[in-house]
Amino acid sequence: MMRHDQPELPTLDSGITLLEADERATGALQSLVLDQLLLAGGSAVWVDAHGHGTTEPLTRIAPSMRVLDRIRIARAFTPWQHQSLCQDLAPELTDDTAVVVLPKFDWFYRSEDLPRGDGERMLSAGVDLIGEIADTYDIPVLVTQHTADSLTAPIRECADDIIRCEQTPYGPRFTGDEYETLVYPLENGMAQTTLAFWKRVLTTHHPGVAGVDSPTEVSAHGSY
Repeated sequence: MMRHDQPELPTLDSGITLLEADERATGALQSLVLDQLLLAGGSAVWVDAHGHGTTEPLTRIAPSMRVLDRIRIARAFTPWQHQSLCQDLAPELTDDTAVVVLPKFDWFYRSEDLPRGDGERMLSAGVDLIGEIADTYDIPVLVTQHTADSLTAPIRECADDIIRCEQTPYGPRFTGDEYETLVYPLENGMAQTTLAFWKRVLTTHHPGVAGVDSPTEVSAHGSY
């Protein structure tokens, strides 16, 4: 298997990218977001679901704490709140926005509190909203899903690109139509996907921003 001098991560292009990550590949989503910000500059607008936007993993992964100041996180706790945040998303985007992040897009629409059929209707409406954003703005929209099934079929149908991240004995492997990560080389030839691992990947990828600004706790626009 080919080896590389430094780790590689897939580049996020404009349009909707669906990340399908192995649950064992902890930190894959956060790493792609941080890498995008460090490459493109600007800020991230993040509509959170299921606790993916907490700063604990972001703080442990980021090679520089300064990049966390550029992540704007809005949290939903019900399907109605998530739908409202999606409706209000476009006015929050500026020329400075480098990526829109919507993890576990289907999480709330599986709620038993919703009448039969409302989950499907609300998810489809949400997909239409992010589709309009992707068509209007020249920025990446990064989406993940909780479960791949008939409910999330509209997400896959609207995705311009699908990136898969799976755990292998040699570390995580990203694959897509035009991208494949081979091996992140380590001295023993093996890698374990931990938050410390992703920090090493980002630090190698962006050595110029790695520094000493690493407080033990940091807020990202008020979120801890």
